[in-house]
Amino acid sequence: MAPKPGKGKSNKAKPEKKHKKKEEKVVPSVVDITVITPYESEVVLKGISTDKIIDLRRLLASRVVTCHLTNYSLTHEVKGKGLHDKVEVATLKPCLLKMVEEDYTGEAQAVAHVRRLLDIVACTTRFSKPKRIRSQSSSSSSLVPSDSKSRKVNAAPALSDGGEGSTPAAAPVTESTEMATIHPTPKLSEFYDFFSFSHLSPPILNVRRCEPKDAEDRHEGDYFVMQIKICNGKIIQVVASVKGFYTVEKHFFRSHSLLDLLQNLSQAFANAYDSLMKAFVEHNKFGNLPYGFRANTWLVPPPVAESPSSFISFPSEDEHWGGNGGGQGRSGEHDLWPWATDFAILASLPCKTEEERTVRDRKAFLLHS
Repeated sequence: MAPKPGKGKSNKAKPEKKHKKKEEKVVPSVVDITVITPYESEVVLKGISTDKIIDLRRLLASRVVTCHLTNYSLTHEVKGKGLHDKVEVATLKPCLLKMVEEDYTGEAQAVAHVRRLLDIVACTTRFSKPKRIRSQSSSSSSLVPSDSKSRKVNAAPALSDGGEGSTPAAAPVTESTEMATIHPTPKLSEFYDFFSFSHLSPPILNVRRCEPKDAEDRHEGDYFVMQIKICNGKIIQVVASVKGFYTVEKHFFRSHSLLDLLQNLSQAFANAYDSLMKAFVEHNKFGNLPYGFRANTWLVPPPVAESPSSFISFPSEDEHWGGNGGGQGRSGEHDLWPWATDFAILASLPCKTEEERTVRDRKAFLLHS
C-alpha cells in the first residue's frame, strides 16, 4: 500500500526545526544606556542586553554623579513612567531614560538615603594609612596561611659562594615557589589601603539623630531631626521629611537630596566632596565608586585589633541608620561554632596551583562572610 502523501516529509522536517531553534540563541551584547539625571546632565552606562532596570539602578549607585540619589523612578518615552525593576534593557528603544525624583514615602526611605551618603564618605574616615613597617610573620594581616609565606621567603634571591665580587643569583622557581612568585602574599592592610581615601578631608565628621527643641517645630510630613558636623567643624541641624531635607536655622533651604542641601549651605563641604569625587575618578578612569569598600564588611580590618573600643561601625552596620548591627552574633546562632577548626582546615588546603588557590580563597571568603 502506497504511503500517504506528506507523511515522510513531516518526519524529516522535525529535526530541522529543532536545529533552527538551537541557532536562534541570542548572545548578550554590550549596550549603551543614556540616563538624564535630575541635574539635566547625561550619564552613559555600559550595560548588557540581558540587564534589567534593577541592574541599571546598581550602575547608577556606583557613578560619581548619581551615587547619592536613592529615591527616584526611571521613565522612558515609549515604555512610560515608573519603569518596573524587572523591565529588560533590550526592550528599551531608544536606550534613553530619565531619572525623576520621588517623595520619601516612609522614614525608612529617608534613613536609607542618609546611610547612602554616609557610605560614600566613609572611605575618608574609617581607616588610616597602614603602617609600612609591619612584621611579615603577623598572622592578623594576612589572607593566606603561613606555608605560603615560607614559600615567598624561599623564592627570594640567594647569595652565591663566590666572594665579594659575586652578584645575587635568583633561586630556581620550583613547584613549591611558583605561586608565591606569581602572587605575592596579600595583606589585609593592603586590601583596605586600596579602598581608603583617608588622605582626603572627610566631608562629614559626624551625624546623629536628635529631638526637636520644641514640639511645635515638628510639622506634618517630618520624619526625624539630625545634627550634621561637617569638615570645617560647623554643626548643621537638618530635618528629614517626605519632600526631602530642610534646615531649621535662620535661612530656610530645602533639597530633595541631603548632598544638595549640604553643598548649598557650605562651600567647605562642597569642596571636600568634590575632592573625594575627583579622587574616585583618578582611582578609576570610569568614575566608579569602590563599591567593594561599602559592601564588603566581612573582614575585620587591622585597626580594630589595635583599638577595638574606638572603632566606628560601618554605615551599613550602624543600627542608628538602619544597619544590621555588624553581625555581632546577637541571635546566639554561632556562639559555639568551631571557628578555630574551620580556619585550621582552610590553612591545610592545597594552594600550589592557580586552580587550588582559587578554591581555597573562595572557601575563605565564605567562612569570613
